[in-house]
Amino acid sequence: MGRYRGFAQVEYDYVRERVYPTFDWTTFAEPSPRHLPAKPLDKARIALVATAGAHLPSQPEFRRGRSGDARYREIPASSNELCFSHVGYDTRRAEADPDVVFPLPLLRRLAAEGKIGELAPCVFSFMGYIPETRPLLEESAPAVARKLLADAVDLVLLVPS
Repeated sequence: MGRYRGFAQVEYDYVRERVYPTFDWTTFAEPSPRHLPAKPLDKARIALVATAGAHLPSQPEFRRGRSGDARYREIPASSNELCFSHVGYDTRRAEADPDVVFPLPLLRRLAAEGKIGELAPCVFSFMGYIPETRPLLEESAPAVARKLLADAVDLVLLVPS
């Protein structure tokens, strides 16, 4: 019997056997604190953060190496020129319908319909495969958090891919 349950064990075994022999999940003793939104959705500024490997054509693709890529891509919320690079899934379907993994078009529609107050000026994408989490936890994620605070974001939609 494995250390984990369900899909977590399947993913763990796959990564250790085929990609990264010393891989282990990063775990935390306590869940993150819960924060309820301070504003109703129709008044809130919302940002998108996803692990879909989305980027602009002018930005570098996410690295496909054994240790993953903890860097992020900052994307203007108005951009319609998305590309995807990700080691963990076939990106052709995401390119055909970005809403599946990077629902930026959906969030723009919701803002236009008044269902959300507004979309933050920039959204952020990571690649979900990051087995060495130290650079993510100590560098990339805090940098994105600072940008979200500077943009006065009320709520972040986190979409794991």
